[in-house]
Amino acid sequence: MEIESAVVMVERLKGFRDFYPEEQEIRSEIFATMKESCRQFGFKEIDAPSVESIELFANKSGMEIMNQMFSFKDKGGRDITLIPEFTPTLSRMVASRKDLVKPLKWFSVEKFWRYEEPQSGRLREFYQLNADILGSESFFADAEVISLGGYILKKLGVGDVTKLRVSSRILIDRLIERNLPGKRDEVYYILDRWSKLTEEEREAYATEKSLNMETIMSFVNGKILEGVSDPELDRLYKIRDYVISSVGMEVDIDLKIVRGIAYYTGCVFEASDREEKQRSILGGGRYDNVIAQLGGDQTPATGFAMGDAVLENILKANGLWTQRREIGVFVAPIDQAGRDYAVRAASVLRNLGLKVDLNVTDRGISKQLDYAAKMGYQYVVVLGENEARKQSISLKNMGTGSQTEVELEKAGELISLLK
Repeated sequence: MEIESAVVMVERLKGFRDFYPEEQEIRSEIFATMKESCRQFGFKEIDAPSVESIELFANKSGMEIMNQMFSFKDKGGRDITLIPEFTPTLSRMVASRKDLVKPLKWFSVEKFWRYEEPQSGRLREFYQLNADILGSESFFADAEVISLGGYILKKLGVGDVTKLRVSSRILIDRLIERNLPGKRDEVYYILDRWSKLTEEEREAYATEKSLNMETIMSFVNGKILEGVSDPELDRLYKIRDYVISSVGMEVDIDLKIVRGIAYYTGCVFEASDREEKQRSILGGGRYDNVIAQLGGDQTPATGFAMGDAVLENILKANGLWTQRREIGVFVAPIDQAGRDYAVRAASVLRNLGLKVDLNVTDRGISKQLDYAAKMGYQYVVVLGENEARKQSISLKNMGTGSQTEVELEKAGELISLLK
């Protein structure tokens, strides 16, 4: 007696995504824009492993990220993790090479993993663009990397609905010492979570930690900077002015920007929607000590990460999550002669730089046209015995129904009109 095996529907894991063609094509275009922008700024692309030793992230990324790692023992008994962020990996790569000519301007688009509660803009598996300048302590490096982030947002069409916010841990530390001595961790906590806490939660936390709420408010609204003379504040003003001049975006000095990762040492920054209703689109800062901690030379460094999940939310909210219109044709043979000829015709059209989808079924012409319409093709190349004999193509406009015949050798002239 044969036992039929049960059919089991296995669901996608929580916090992970499937990308069907209509979504993936848009995503690929966005990544292409990111990469092109980085190259325009003189950055060079790198790549790295998806798995690293847990030791690489210990005491560098902070406990929040350590607690979110997808970590496990491999078959050799080593403690490893899927990478939750890129800076430690990047720093390891730089530390292991003594022959690199600095400053380095590197970028990558990688996939990352963090085991945290999925929510809007935050997933367990996600892509990030990472762009870093390593080997320069000048404010020019900070300003240039921030400008790159702003430039990408403008290229993607959201420059007018987003803003850049800059701050400095050095400056914040000095202000805390002058106004709330000994309360660094407590001030960092409330500033970093300010927008996430209710007014009652802020008051309760300030009372619990003996923080003067009026002083905290002066950090939040920037009044604490009035009359302050400090070289780090001057540096922030220079960075702000540079970025405004470079990309023409709104740039605010905002002391609420402290960034939660442990290794930041100076200027920190984020980009957000103007109303600050969503999570940061990008964030980063200066991390001058990480490479030396991994055995390399003392190397100043600054950079940012831009995640795809929040960016997708921003683009969709502004009607920009759309595929770039690409001229393509569907090749539909109507008989055996047309099928034999279709291979050559498709090859010629592809060599002209056209996207060509060649029919791979035994369907008749009506079903082929129906398929082409559903796939969004505006033009169909109809091929039969007549076209094969004359070495021509018949181009059907799916919108108007009109059909034009042209010699295959002269197809480039017709295609140029379509573009």
